[in-house]
Amino acid sequence: MTANDRTVLRDLARRYRELCESETNRRRIESWRDLNSLRPCRPLLYCGCWFAWPEVKPPARTQSENASKAEDWFHRAFFAASLGDDTVFQPWFPVRAEMFHHPEGAWGVKTDLLSDKSTRGQLYRPVLRTIKDLERLKATEHKVLDPYPPYAAEMADTFGDILPVHVNRSTVYGNWGGTDLSTAAGYLFSLEGMLYALYEQPETIHRFMAFTRDAVLANLKQGESSGDWSTVESNNCGRPAYFDDLPDPAADSHGARLKDLCFFTHAQEFEGVSPAQHEEFLLRYQMPIMALFGRINYGCCETLDNKRDLIATIPNLSKVLAGPLADPGLYPERFGDRCVISWRPNPALMAGTRFDEDLQRKQLREGLEKLKGCNVEVHLHEPLTVHNEPDRIHRWVRIALQEAERAA
Repeated sequence: MTANDRTVLRDLARRYRELCESETNRRRIESWRDLNSLRPCRPLLYCGCWFAWPEVKPPARTQSENASKAEDWFHRAFFAASLGDDTVFQPWFPVRAEMFHHPEGAWGVKTDLLSDKSTRGQLYRPVLRTIKDLERLKATEHKVLDPYPPYAAEMADTFGDILPVHVNRSTVYGNWGGTDLSTAAGYLFSLEGMLYALYEQPETIHRFMAFTRDAVLANLKQGESSGDWSTVESNNCGRPAYFDDLPDPAADSHGARLKDLCFFTHAQEFEGVSPAQHEEFLLRYQMPIMALFGRINYGCCETLDNKRDLIATIPNLSKVLAGPLADPGLYPERFGDRCVISWRPNPALMAGTRFDEDLQRKQLREGLEKLKGCNVEVHLHEPLTVHNEPDRIHRWVRIALQEAERAA
């Protein structure tokens, strides 16, 4: 790292620390605590547009690979701060520990992914087809190979006196393709192959789900017994995990119990199946995993309209998704007095060739009117592009704030 790299990063760390310690950030933390604890507050907003980050990011001022990676992380935070939504900034710099992985992937089987760069489309082709193929699966044990990797040491040496470096030693089974159980089925059988197998080879899917469930349970518990979970890894789908009855996230708080944490999971690959199949082939396998945690956030971008009664059986549910194609008006009766409703407006309106403010306002006003009186989070989730017009994101936040205040 050059002297210039070090100077740039230390300046960014100071600015970020000031952002974390600002009165605005403190107020937002308490607003999320109120929302998550079901106290009355206006709908809170989160604008997630990171797929469009290449159209937004400023040119790097650093030269080394590690310094540029850290610089990019800081710039993402400062761009988020410029939006004026309810994003919270945490006073630490995150680094992943070096963990044990199978070379073939989390399940010991290499995926077959076909990608198209022009459209950013992806297609997973089947690598598991029969019950015999399940013999190739391998569970991944929880093993920390290096709890303080060189990147963490380098960043701590550069700006650790300004901003602490937090090392994440939690499970290698991520939220997509790991602990959720849903994504791995779509990756390894292919989405089409999995849907056919539900009818033609149900026992194959049952055995796959049982294997992945048991592997995830073992990994989570190994990490807990090793003291490798921390409150930073409380996962509320990227939203602040502040609750009255859970410890606040804090750097270097390793040794946390899973019951002290929030857990996020979903069922995107099972969107098109019936409630009965959802329960039989997915939810009953997710239930023991969810039972380990204190609070549950369920749903990513799928539509759960016809599965509300099923999702309501999750005992520790604290947040439920009303996805971009959902009717948000269906959710208050079942969930309005029980948990936060995370409504995701359709991001296609952001990614269109023209940004239509009237259409954005209409969508937001209609959705928030249907959710009136509930604890609501409005989450704009990942338009693929803003057509090199980053101001679209600022304009969306301005409109959304006006409509949230109107709905409060």
